[in-house]
Amino acid sequence: MDKNLALTLTSDLNELDKLEQFVRKITDIVPCDADTQHNILLVLTEAVSNAIIHGNKEHPDKSVEVATVLSPNRILLTVRDEGAGFNPEKIPNPLENGNLLKSSGRGVWLMREFSDEVRFHDDGRKVELVFNV
Repeated sequence: MDKNLALTLTSDLNELDKLEQFVRKITDIVPCDADTQHNILLVLTEAVSNAIIHGNKEHPDKSVEVATVLSPNRILLTVRDEGAGFNPEKIPNPLENGNLLKSSGRGVWLMREFSDEVRFHDDGRKVELVFNV
């Protein structure tokens, strides 16, 4: 049986502090090992940070919606912002020489590297992150 959790955050980076407790609620419902818990928190933090900074431009009247669909062997996280969207295929590879020392640009790469599936919808305003546990 699927179970859903949701969290609404303002476009303030201080809201990231709420993610650890949210991930704990997820892993109370769908138990997983410590590495997977770490990966979920890492990827969710990257997705929400991107939504706040790049999507909503830290605009105080915009929010970020985090939702889950939890089943015994799968965790689906959805992060949606109210920004203009973007094309995830146009994000430069952070591992290429010219990008290695840049202070940003690793979020989408980290999401793809540490989750089992990443899908972008609604012109990049919504990202789905899948963890098979």
